[in-house]
Amino acid sequence: MLSLTLGQIAELSGGQLNNDEFSDIIIDVVSIDTRTLNSGEMYMPIIGEKLDGHLFIKQAFDKGAAAVFSEKGRASLFEDKPIVYVENSNEAFARLATNYRNSLKNVDIIGITGSNGKTSTKDLIALVFSKSMKIAKTIGNLNNEIGVPRTLLRLSKETELGVVEMGTDGFGQIDYLSRMVKPNIAILTNVGDAHLHILKSKDLIAREKLDIVNGLSDDGYFIYNYDDEYIKAAVNEREIKQKTITFGQDKDSDYVIEVVNNTNNGSTFKLNGEEFRTSKVGLHQVYNATCAIIVAKIYGLDKNVVKRQLEINETSEMRSELISCQGFDILNDSYKSNPQSLLSALDTLDILSGYKRKIAILGDMLELGDNEELLHREIGREIDPSKVDYLLLTGPLSKFIAEEAEKRFPFGHVFYAESKDILLDKAKYLIQKNSLVLVKASRSIRLEEIVEALEKINVL
Repeated sequence: MLSLTLGQIAELSGGQLNNDEFSDIIIDVVSIDTRTLNSGEMYMPIIGEKLDGHLFIKQAFDKGAAAVFSEKGRASLFEDKPIVYVENSNEAFARLATNYRNSLKNVDIIGITGSNGKTSTKDLIALVFSKSMKIAKTIGNLNNEIGVPRTLLRLSKETELGVVEMGTDGFGQIDYLSRMVKPNIAILTNVGDAHLHILKSKDLIAREKLDIVNGLSDDGYFIYNYDDEYIKAAVNEREIKQKTITFGQDKDSDYVIEVVNNTNNGSTFKLNGEEFRTSKVGLHQVYNATCAIIVAKIYGLDKNVVKRQLEINETSEMRSELISCQGFDILNDSYKSNPQSLLSALDTLDILSGYKRKIAILGDMLELGDNEELLHREIGREIDPSKVDYLLLTGPLSKFIAEEAEKRFPFGHVFYAESKDILLDKAKYLIQKNSLVLVKASRSIRLEEIVEALEKINVL
């Protein structure tokens, strides 16, 4: 909670309070959404591509807002109420968050970026530290130029550690967010194909992601995946003055990963010869857990506490979420998809044992740029028929997966439908007792609708 006076908020945001009589009002929360705004909170009208938050200033006051921000001339009907006037509300929101973060001298922040694994790594770090320190973390994946300020403004003077995701969909955004967050530890998980439509190549994606070190404290740590050739190349191109720590299966890594066993109940692995276990399944989750272990070692957390926390089964919704249904299970990974994360999900599908039938329901991978058809066809060629019994696909790009997979799968084991309803009917027909169903696509394909429908069926 902020616990700042309105006068302080005006100063930190670069704004002007409309009446000094309001300067001592205490604000604990700044909200950008009148639907969730509570009485006593302050409202910030963000201007987006589709909506201008200034349209909801009246609604904010009607719901009991203690004060609002407003661009000049946009709230003249409410001059009798507390208003902080700013030139640009979005910029003021970022400025408020940046200056507020600067004021929190005793709060350390772990900053995380990468094409895949940001949210899982964030959640694992928060889980590992939850018994030892007062933690605040990014809610969901609010990791853009609006989401990151929201996270920073949830910190308080009592917070000991913040865990903040940083995402990008254009050049310069990681630099911008890193300088806002000023992390004490920066983590780069990997480089994948996401955002190729804007960033054009994996080399450029790696350089963009590496900008997370631009705001890193001088005495901070940069932790990165040494198995990722794109990251290694980007690191070699520039001088990083902070301490660097590498991890991976590469024997030259500072923390060498050796996977011992993957089962339905989790993954056992060795890190520099010491055994750990996580409730998460798959090599990609071992990498995420490794980041949490490294951060814990930097802070001197008790090793037994770290091991115990890693074994707790907490999963973010729609991210490698194993759902037990009536007679079968769903591996719900419908939040996002790109070639790297899809292949990891298929590896996890293969690892999970004890099932009579394995079905993959896949939708389009978006934001892949000019190579989107090629990348979908490559996935179709890479899916192993010995590891997946049936492949169900929907979306115009997924048709290319189907065309390539049909050449290798038994006749009738690859099914494509433009309609999700038709795809759902096919899935219901194929699912039998002891089936495992992977559901994965980019977020806007909304395959969680299929998950919700499948959860209602019974094959016992």
